[in-house]
Amino acid sequence: MRTLFVTLCVIPLLCACSVNINKSKPKSQQPSSSQECVGSGSFIQSIKLASGASLVVEEGRLEPRSIGSVTVKLYRDLNVGDFAGAVSFPRDGTILKALLIENGSNKQKLSITTVTAGSGNYQASQLVCIEGDNIKLC
Repeated sequence: MRTLFVTLCVIPLLCACSVNINKSKPKSQQPSSSQECVGSGSFIQSIKLASGASLVVEEGRLEPRSIGSVTVKLYRDLNVGDFAGAVSFPRDGTILKALLIENGSNKQKLSITTVTAGSGNYQASQLVCIEGDNIKLC
């Protein structure tokens, strides 16, 4: 009986550790994207496109915050994991923001801004172009 009681108390604690990157937010905050900092504070964001597809922008999870890589994944349907493609590139610094600057039904353009670590706070931007199911650096 005691084992059953301990098991019933421990299982909910273990299940609470999962992360849902497609977590819904109130409409007043950000209707088209959600942003979360997970684990060691790495950047991850999902962005819904006008075409119905979704982008997931993230820093490498096991990399240092000050240098590493950025990966942008394109999903036809993020809820079911219908993966279409991805692009990855090096970064010097952390991701400051990821913002759609063009969001048409057939063509989208994403701007990813990074800021260097240290006193300089130098910013750099990389554009990612999406046309249909194709994703590439612009």
